[in-house]
Amino acid sequence: MANYKCVSRAGTTEFSKVRPCLKGRKDTSIVIPTYKEEENIEKLVEGLHKVLQGADYEIIIVDDSSPDRTPEIIDRLAGKTEAGSGETVALHRGTRGIFSAVQDGVAISRGETIVFMDADFSHPPDVVPRLLEYKDEFDIVSASRFAKGGKLIAPRIHWLLSKVLNRVCEIFLWLPVKDLTGGFHAIKRSKLDEIKFKYNSQWGEFDLELFYRAKKKGFKIKEIPFVYKFRDFGTAKSNDFMYGWKYLSMLIKLRLFG
Repeated sequence: MANYKCVSRAGTTEFSKVRPCLKGRKDTSIVIPTYKEEENIEKLVEGLHKVLQGADYEIIIVDDSSPDRTPEIIDRLAGKTEAGSGETVALHRGTRGIFSAVQDGVAISRGETIVFMDADFSHPPDVVPRLLEYKDEFDIVSASRFAKGGKLIAPRIHWLLSKVLNRVCEIFLWLPVKDLTGGFHAIKRSKLDEIKFKYNSQWGEFDLELFYRAKKKGFKIKEIPFVYKFRDFGTAKSNDFMYGWKYLSMLIKLRLFG
């Protein structure tokens, strides 16, 4: 039984275990999980093509069986590759979860640098080239809402919970990172391969383990400021309080058991 369907310029393939859809290598792979993002994903892909003209990159969109038009849209985007732009690959799965979607996206990607970002425009496309500016100097380059010059534009409760949660995680895990829950990073593939995740994650709490293990391995980490703006279209995938609890649970596991 096929658990995955991959759509790319090479056509459509189905397989039971995740594997690369295209051969060769790329400088950069941008991995974007989606669920019900019909109002955002095409504009996001167009924005990435615009700011990355001339670069050697691919966009990997990993969709968790969205019930709206997202699957149709990403298949259409994957079927065309315009001159001067990167390739788009659509990966369809029957499961749900941001962490497993990111893992599957990485598994089929071909880039020497992997960029993680959201599909809802809270992570602006024009920040991606800024992340890539430092990819040769640092192992992880992270877009930060809380570094000097960064900003979080969101409902008051979301802003407050994010600020408090990040500060608590920073203190208790002794991490030299201001924004531990942003999910917007560029990481060298060779370094990402060194990180062995010990704990299962559902949403973005895997970021805590990523930075925790990166610090233990002595990775060079840089934060660059950016302005995060809460989504205009679509619906948020998580409840703020449930999201916070997932992060606190991960914090406790890392603090007590490493």
